Amino acid sequence: MNEDQEMTERLRRATALDPRISEKRMFGGICFLLDGKILAAARRNGTLLLQVGAATAEKHAGEEGIAYMEMKGRKARNFIEVELGLIETDAELDDWLQLAERYVMTKEKS
Repeated sequence: MNEDQEMTERLRRATALDPRISEKRMFGGICFLLDGKILAAARRNGTLLLQVGAATAEKHAGEEGIAYMEMKGRKARNFIEVELGLIETDAELDDWLQLAERYVMTKEKS
């Protein structure tokens, strides 16, 4: 199993009991949606993609192991990618998911 498959399985376990979570194939992998809005995804490069909002992304981007997500050479201001070394434990994964959830819950329903 490669790193993105491992992270996908970790995300499934972490979100399994939350009925608001669904999965959708996006960004070359599986995205986990909270009430239809992107929460997190396992990227092919093994990083964890999180939607955290522009202010939180700016705060964390540039820290060791954290960067803005880039699409077609442009920074996606609401998204960060977190390297696996920062999410070795289930508790660390839960902390990152809670950070993303706080932002996603503020977005209006689609």
